Amino acid sequence: MRVKRYQYDGIPFVSIVDDTDCPVDPYVSCYLTSIRISKSTNSTVRYANELLFVLNHFAGRNIRLAKRVASCDFISFSEYTHFYEQCFFQKAQLDKNYSFIVPHIDNKHLRNSMIANARVGARVSSETIQGRVRRFRLFLEWLFNEFHFDNHSDETLDKFQKLIANIKLDEQAFGRNRSQKVSNPEESVIPNNVFRHMLEIILPTSPCNPFKSSKIRNYLIISLLMQSGIRRGAVAKLKISDCHFHGSYDRISIYRSGNDASDPRLEKPNQKTKAHLATVDRTLMEQLKFYVDHYRARFLPSQTHDYVFVSEKNSKGTIGLPLSLKALNAIFYVLSEALGFHIHPHLLRHKWNEIFDEEGDRKGVDPLLLEDIRKYAMGWSQHSTMAQLYNEKRLAQKTRELSKAHQRKVDL
Repeated sequence: MRVKRYQYDGIPFVSIVDDTDCPVDPYVSCYLTSIRISKSTNSTVRYANELLFVLNHFAGRNIRLAKRVASCDFISFSEYTHFYEQCFFQKAQLDKNYSFIVPHIDNKHLRNSMIANARVGARVSSETIQGRVRRFRLFLEWLFNEFHFDNHSDETLDKFQKLIANIKLDEQAFGRNRSQKVSNPEESVIPNNVFRHMLEIILPTSPCNPFKSSKIRNYLIISLLMQSGIRRGAVAKLKISDCHFHGSYDRISIYRSGNDASDPRLEKPNQKTKAHLATVDRTLMEQLKFYVDHYRARFLPSQTHDYVFVSEKNSKGTIGLPLSLKALNAIFYVLSEALGFHIHPHLLRHKWNEIFDEEGDRKGVDPLLLEDIRKYAMGWSQHSTMAQLYNEKRLAQKTRELSKAHQRKVDL
């Protein structure tokens, strides 16, 4: 079994198929389609991979989840426990008996220690475990509603709800214990010396520019991410009509567009958060307009669509077509190699927030107003708790400053 992505009439679909490319189960296909309606394609792919793990586990034990739920022969506690234990390990390390190959060693304690260490090394992250458990629960709930929504006995419902309650307890435990790491508030996500060096080498005229081609396009992409704090998907789906090449000449429209039929890409980028206007430097907007008029226009296929950034190489016949997310990621791979520091698009979003905090403090902006401005700039709703991530860092810095002032008085 594997996850397959495909398009039909310009609409992306995700399915789990067998070796002959046929869907493994109609209920699985219907479930993934129900997700696709309300979630982005990338989210659907992630959920499909979680479900693939679930299906592989139970298929290896000749258990068909749809058949078991339909017959009310729900997963037993021991069957669930076995599944839960396997959720902790990487796919490549899993088999029926959790066997890890180690050299023959006479010392039993040493051999047991080596096996235990191998298991620890094969563990996946807490988020991955939680995702697998959650997908199992949600798929079971979806199946139950399909088969028994308006036709079930109290005994059947009670039995199913007890199973779901047990799964939820395990699922929620990982949400409460996701990370025990305490970050240093004085550390930047991108050290200032690395950031300054990056600003220098991305210039198309820099002798240290790491890109062999597409220097202007790559400079604009990186600069837009740095100046606006928008997401990778928002840059990849940016259209010429979204750029305000008029008036103040410093704004771009950021919004969700769903499954845009004009987008030929299989992996269609999208905006994750709500619509807003992002502000960039006027000079950058003028450079963007120059790129559109004089560089992008050289590629004839670019005339068939409105997307700003296009492929400038004819890999798989894509020249002039909208730049793929993989190609955008490749830009940051080359940049990271040149800097000797791992840079990715979302890291620039975090750096934007650090600079935003520094400027807010320097200008004496009221903290509550600063957070409202941040929420708008990031596309977060007023009820979003995402801003707390950055608030905690600033609070930690202020706490340290006040603690030091208090200590100086105490020492006197």
